[in-house]
Amino acid sequence: MTNDASALLHERRASLALRSAAAILFAIACFWPTITDTMLIKLFAAYAFVDGILTLSSGGWALANRSVWPLLAGGCVDLAAAVAAYASSGTTLLDLVNLMTVWAVALGTTFTVSCATLRRADSEYLLLLSGIASGLFARALLSYTAGDIVVLSTWTGLYGLTVGILLLKLTLQRYQLVALDLSAQ
Repeated sequence: MTNDASALLHERRASLALRSAAAILFAIACFWPTITDTMLIKLFAAYAFVDGILTLSSGGWALANRSVWPLLAGGCVDLAAAVAAYASSGTTLLDLVNLMTVWAVALGTTFTVSCATLRRADSEYLLLLSGIASGLFARALLSYTAGDIVVLSTWTGLYGLTVGILLLKLTLQRYQLVALDLSAQ
């Protein structure tokens, strides 16, 4: 492999930063007190679409970059979920719960596999923690209380906030802080 894992994540740091911002904004929107079923469906579809585009925008389908393929597969999962949420005009809250459960399991799997393939670059196992968060979110969605809009939007917001913070931490590890020497002026 020509690129090591750290260099591959370093190339994707802008994408990771934007994904983190999108997840945190999505979380904040989910906590909106007057959110309705329709708003949550559209919000989820928009977030999944943006996250998928940001994930795939970094590229990397070359054979030399095969260790990032699980992340790219996660982008494909996001886009598929966005299309599924937008495709049916009669999507109900229960349909959204089912879709989000499948999406969270698939995304958790891609995060977990990404942790294994990029283990040298992710010494704090942030991708694994993102996978675990996705799995816990999917498990919570299997609860009978997930059909309530307040519960669903709260859990979704907490999930988005968790993944956003984990991706932000992973992003900040990729940036080098440079001290400014103001005394030279």
